Amino acid sequence: MNNKQSDGAGGNGSSKHKRHDVDAKQSSIFVIRQQYRQLTRRTSETQIEESSALNVQAMTSQKKRVSFAELVQCACFPMAKKSKQLMLVIAKNVSLYTQYEWILQRMSIAVSGEQVAASTDQKVLSRTTDNFDLKIKPDKSNNTQAHVLLSLKESQIGQSAYSKGIFLHCMQGDSFKVIHFVNVLDGQAQIVITEDSDTYDLLTSPNTKLYLC
Repeated sequence: MNNKQSDGAGGNGSSKHKRHDVDAKQSSIFVIRQQYRQLTRRTSETQIEESSALNVQAMTSQKKRVSFAELVQCACFPMAKKSKQLMLVIAKNVSLYTQYEWILQRMSIAVSGEQVAASTDQKVLSRTTDNFDLKIKPDKSNNTQAHVLLSLKESQIGQSAYSKGIFLHCMQGDSFKVIHFVNVLDGQAQIVITEDSDTYDLLTSPNTKLYLC
């Protein structure tokens, strides 16, 4: 009798834990959405930059904790000065890195994971997802440059959120960069990068994950 009662109690506890985990995840997603809406109501990135200056040394000294809201703000406005400073901290902290990538997964309109390649040295010059295509083409007039071409699929064209451009988060290990496609016209956008840059290496590496936000 005691064994049966004990097993029953354990089963109920397990169910409660599962329900708790689901509720926690749903709550976190709700918080992200609420914070994103609040942030997008602000008039400009300049206001965000001027609101407070981030001291990187203080962030890494463990005396100041990076809040979940700061991570969401960093993901929403990655080109802001404060966000760029915070990314240096995120890259060196496994816990923050994991949380940041979790936020990107839920904010992004599309994700392109690691690619299958014959070797790690092989360059990946094109990617295709259900929501976008990405191609890297050499510049015929300048052999040191390459064009990065982004094409959104029909389901994503016409989104009002693209009026200020679109961000492509490139993440590989403790290295990550954000590419800002400022002008998106009819679902098409492009930028020019140099082939000897870190951005080119990340974009063409089969080990890089891409998050389009």
